[in-house]
Amino acid sequence: MLKTSLSKLLTVRAVVMIGLGGLALAGVASGQAQRPDATLDELVVEVQALRAEMNQAAAASLRAQLLVGRLQMEDQRIAGVVRELEAVQADLAANAQARAEAATRMKALDEAVLAATNDVREEAEKQLEAAKAASQQVDRRQQALKRRESALAKELQEDQARWHEINARLENFEQSIYATR
Repeated sequence: MLKTSLSKLLTVRAVVMIGLGGLALAGVASGQAQRPDATLDELVVEVQALRAEMNQAAAASLRAQLLVGRLQMEDQRIAGVVRELEAVQADLAANAQARAEAATRMKALDEAVLAATNDVREEAEKQLEAAKAASQQVDRRQQALKRRESALAKELQEDQARWHEINARLENFEQSIYATR
């Protein structure tokens, strides 16, 4: 009897377990049957989100490339201005040397005119006038070179300010990328 009641109890438990398992399967199956529509909607939303992220990434990449390109162009421009400024400064140094030589020559010719006799004096005066004209030409060149140096220094300063502005924009852009991640 004990064996029979134990057997019945096990059978009832087995039937209950099978029934519960069947109900669970039916619930899962019915949930899955409704789930594909929800899953499809979720996939569509996810694809749209991925597209939006890809568009944002493409736009960010393009913006970064433009900023880097501008920065490189500004670097090249600054390098060109620096080269030109160095050339003008070298010309200024050479012209200053020419001015010193012209002044020395004029002083020597002036002394020669004062010490010269009448027949040599006329030739010495002509040479002095030619030296004065050459000295004036050197002075005009010195002034033109000084103006060019000043203009180039101003241009360099503006280009460097533009470079710093572009670089700051690039750094801000870089920080915004890291902030969104």
